[in-house]
Amino acid sequence: MSVPFRQHLRLIWGLCALAVLVLLNPALCEEGMWLPHSLPDQLMAEMQALGLELGKAEIFNAGGTGIANAVVGLGATGSFVSPEGLILTNHHVAYGAVQRISTSDRNYIEEGFLARSRDEEVPAHGYRAYILLSSEDVTARVLSALEPAMSPLERYGVVEKATKEIVRDAEEGRDVYCEVNEFYGGSKYLLDTFLQLTDVRVVYVPSRSIGEYGGDTDNWMWPRHTGDFSFLRAYIGSDGKPAQFSKDNIPYRPTSYLKVSKEGLHDGEFAMIIGYPRRTHRYLTSYGLAYKEDFDYPERIRLYRRMLEILYRESEADLEAAVRVAGRVKGINNRLKNNLGMLEGFENFDLVKRQVEREKVFKAGLEADPQMMDKYGDLLDGFRSLHGARLGHAKPDLILEYLVGRGTLLSQAMLLYKWSLEKEKNDMARHPDFMDREVPDLKTKLRIFQMGFHERSDREILRMFINEILALPPGQRIEGISGVFTGAAGGELADAVDSFLDRLYSDTRLDEAGERMSMFGLSHEDLLAENDAFIGLAAMLYDDNEARLERDRSFGGAMTLLMPRWIEARAAQAGRTLYPDANGTMRLNYGVVKGYSPREDVYYAPLSTLTGVAEKHTGIAPFDCPERLLELAGLPEHGKYDDPALGDVPVDILTTHDSTGGNSGSPVINGKGELVGCLFDGNYEAMTSDFLFMDDLTRSISVDIRYVLFIADRVDGARNVLEELGVE
Repeated sequence: MSVPFRQHLRLIWGLCALAVLVLLNPALCEEGMWLPHSLPDQLMAEMQALGLELGKAEIFNAGGTGIANAVVGLGATGSFVSPEGLILTNHHVAYGAVQRISTSDRNYIEEGFLARSRDEEVPAHGYRAYILLSSEDVTARVLSALEPAMSPLERYGVVEKATKEIVRDAEEGRDVYCEVNEFYGGSKYLLDTFLQLTDVRVVYVPSRSIGEYGGDTDNWMWPRHTGDFSFLRAYIGSDGKPAQFSKDNIPYRPTSYLKVSKEGLHDGEFAMIIGYPRRTHRYLTSYGLAYKEDFDYPERIRLYRRMLEILYRESEADLEAAVRVAGRVKGINNRLKNNLGMLEGFENFDLVKRQVEREKVFKAGLEADPQMMDKYGDLLDGFRSLHGARLGHAKPDLILEYLVGRGTLLSQAMLLYKWSLEKEKNDMARHPDFMDREVPDLKTKLRIFQMGFHERSDREILRMFINEILALPPGQRIEGISGVFTGAAGGELADAVDSFLDRLYSDTRLDEAGERMSMFGLSHEDLLAENDAFIGLAAMLYDDNEARLERDRSFGGAMTLLMPRWIEARAAQAGRTLYPDANGTMRLNYGVVKGYSPREDVYYAPLSTLTGVAEKHTGIAPFDCPERLLELAGLPEHGKYDDPALGDVPVDILTTHDSTGGNSGSPVINGKGELVGCLFDGNYEAMTSDFLFMDDLTRSISVDIRYVLFIADRVDGARNVLEELGVE
């Protein structure tokens, strides 16, 4: 039966709109990560219908008194929970700070840490607290500098220059930290202004057997029984301004802080999360998804496994090594399990195939509408070409990324070498990471590296990557390494690598923090004159690495040509505003407490309990429950900490919130604006929610505030913390 053209056109675009709405309409599910300072009216209505008792201004306002104003950026997320700058975040977020103050004699990772007075609080080395003051649309200023004829690399450079100028102007004469972030693939830019607090201290972290109970075995899994919380504190100078650590500093007094609810949440109840999610990829094409599935995740998984094999071996042989590399092991393990879950999800849910089918519908709609074809007809071919070209350098670029930028002695050498070149330029002409305002952080990186450095482990990781480079095919060689071993093979090559490593580690002074700090002040010529072996290696690899970075910039510039139009087309199909992908900026999401069914005839209840903690106990890490906690679990009741419906102490909660990496530490907030939990994870079955949110499966995992209070009170005796929280 024939269909009139106009009716046919409406049918095709209707199918397109339906496909997108099912994925993107938050009225159908709790999907979406929204900017707290510009919440759509529809979203507010949906939240208020579920139980929100607050208005927009009570969530975020320019005066700093909204609940979102109490949320803190820490690289992940935290929230102010007292008028004296006390911050609640995750155990795993504070893990780096605890590792850096630990030794084999005083292992605070295992023992936990509690400062019973302000004088006992210790620096959280390398940590910064960022408080969002304002967000301003600067799209017109950024895009006005672009010309249609620019190459992708030129586009990237022009946008970078414009954003640096915007940041410079915004920071001038003010004690603030600013950044410009891209939204919708490059069609919108916002200037965020922060108060940056550089004196952050450790207050209270439970023992590893509580804060990391279940370890990597339970990571991303449900049911969960982890007390993943910790407390930090932000300080300022006595003059009320941000300042580096000093015994004369005073606690920061936030304009807003979250009050703790002792009632917690129950099945079906409404809650919000507010935090700093890093990256989602909800608008990727099939070509971008295929790149992830076919190369990126498999290759990263392979490299993570090789690195962990080395780090485990060195840790078992040396107790001090185990402490030094603990943070790195934890981080790699977390990324490994994440990537394994991603890859499994790609296969289980046929993400690439599903996206191909959507793109077929998209193409059909274009073919039926000449105007739409003219506007968007080149998009998918452009994405295919861009990702295809990227594969040509993907493997050597990934190896270089890890080799020079992931916590090795070589990464320190590359920082010093690049700084010696960048410092000779005008500040505005430098790479953004090497501008004058970043110098304190660069120095901090050089200093705190020592706290996680173990030479033998570093050497073996470097050996691994050298061998990875030497195994690359001729067309993908990294000359800075390959050229050193030209003509060597077999046993001779292995001996040559050994000799090369011997020279590197015997002819360097970069393994001492003081020497690194001294070299930071040298000119390029004077740095080379030091004849340090690792600086020499950085010099040999510099051109290879700069070429890698240029390819990344060119790819990013090309994406700013394609992605805004792709998202524009999808928004036209959906007939409504789409939420922007997560990009490290503050976001709000709503949801409810709710379990899920991972497979047929299996249902996971949304709250775990103290009884479950004891049931998992084996006496062997990571299921080595503290004796005191086992005693408490054996008691018939626990007073005010028991949930009447459960008849037990609630431990962790499942909610339908849309979250991702960076949301760790996000406060879970009830409809009254009170703190009821602290988010720390997502569920393994829905790992791919970074790409596809699934209403019936995507869940976030948080520690119930009642368990936080219970552990602080009954296990660790942290009375000072409880008093400050106002719950005593």
